Amino acid sequence: MIYVLEVPHQGMPRCWFAFDADDLLRKTAEGDELHAWEIHDVSTAAELLDLVGHEGPPDDARAAFPGICRLGDEYGWDRPLHRADYVLGRGAYEPNAVTVEDACSAALQARTGPGGTLQTVRVYRSDPEAVLATEGQEPLFAQPGGWRALHALRAQLLALDVVAEN
Repeated sequence: MIYVLEVPHQGMPRCWFAFDADDLLRKTAEGDELHAWEIHDVSTAAELLDLVGHEGPPDDARAAFPGICRLGDEYGWDRPLHRADYVLGRGAYEPNAVTVEDACSAALQARTGPGGTLQTVRVYRSDPEAVLATEGQEPLFAQPGGWRALHALRAQLLALDVVAEN
């Protein structure tokens, strides 16, 4: 399981979970201004040409789709290219892998700060990581009012029978 702890500027912290990376992407995209494929996607240059409706050899697409053709020329037409707008910038594709979890974490982090809806967010990528956080590994919980965030995470862990009540 993956756990997301959200601490808003006002109101009570909440914690939610995702079963796996795909579920995390779907749930992150539900509350985001970007589509899921903008938060994280993997495509080849050839697939991108198909997506824009081009049929035929890539050379015939150079005038209409120079950016996609540049990607194909530079990295190969069948090499997986990663898109993660919060990590790489809007619309950027590159061959270096960006995991779904990293892309979603960046999307969630973008919601923090003065203009965002959240004061802070934490992503725990496994049951053990989340449990360790509740056992003193998370500095957030030692801050003033941090007990509320601890309670939200612990309540989620209890609800999923990851931990037992003491």
